[in-house]
Amino acid sequence: MNEKKKILIVEDEVMLSAWLKMQLEDEGFFVCGSFTTGEEAVEFVQNTKPDLILMDINLVGEIDGIEAAEKIKEKSKIPIIFMTGYGEPDIYERAQKTKPVAYLIKPVEIWDLKPIFESIFN
Repeated sequence: MNEKKKILIVEDEVMLSAWLKMQLEDEGFFVCGSFTTGEEAVEFVQNTKPDLILMDINLVGEIDGIEAAEKIKEKSKIPIIFMTGYGEPDIYERAQKTKPVAYLIKPVEIWDLKPIFESIFN
């Protein structure tokens, strides 16, 4: 991966988002944005096309991460990885309708993400 891949973080826990950003940058990725609401993410993606989105499901704001992913997928083919504290089957089924690259249960570590990134970017 010569060119730095742009990753968008959509996560309502600010400390987790900052930790993820640091971990990703240490691995050579460029975090192009970090938001706590689905609305901000949807708007951001219209103008800036990240290579990948790390999306929490439970977000601040009117729409959750699944709804945000649906809106983003209507207009682009950006791969999305859900990271959530929710393992309930109904939430998982809703999320799967957006065809995410992965659905990871928190806590998520960088070594959980790296193989997924490699499969997307290589």
